[in-house]
Amino acid sequence: MAELSKIEPLFREHYSFLCSVAYEVVEDEETAKDIVQNFFLYCLDRIASLDIHGSFKSYAFRAVRNASLSYRKKSKKVDYNDDLLKQTGANLACVAEDDREENEIARDLVLWQIIGQMPEKRRHIFLLSNKEGLKYTEIAAQLDISVNTVKTHIKLSYEFLRRECRSLIRIVILIYIWIGLY
Repeated sequence: MAELSKIEPLFREHYSFLCSVAYEVVEDEETAKDIVQNFFLYCLDRIASLDIHGSFKSYAFRAVRNASLSYRKKSKKVDYNDDLLKQTGANLACVAEDDREENEIARDLVLWQIIGQMPEKRRHIFLLSNKEGLKYTEIAAQLDISVNTVKTHIKLSYEFLRRECRSLIRIVILIYIWIGLY
């Protein structure tokens, strides 16, 4: 019971974030939830011997991401040369410090929040192009719209991302200036 009281606050704090990390890889909500729940069960079983260097969030991110990649590999939804595997391997190899990793996680979360603010159809087209790697003609055929409509949505998506990121950069710069003054 004492172990549960140690894990429960971590579960409450990180569950939804870790589900989004898993979902990004497996693209199935129920599977993502299962992966995260299994991670917390693993932690609960090994709470006494669990040796986490750095923050729990960084450890959990890596563990859930790796479990999600293993699931995809086992379910044969991707092959070894999948861009996602390459990207994740490169990210994990490059990330050595917890601060840097947490900054990367925060950046990804902010980016996904910005993408989430796009109108649904525009977001869908943007993700088909950038996440799924579909060509404009493939997207147009799949959604039964013209290629020019796809181009317009992609153009508007990038404009929106640039505008929102510029606003965030200004805020971050102001915060750094303000912190530097005090």
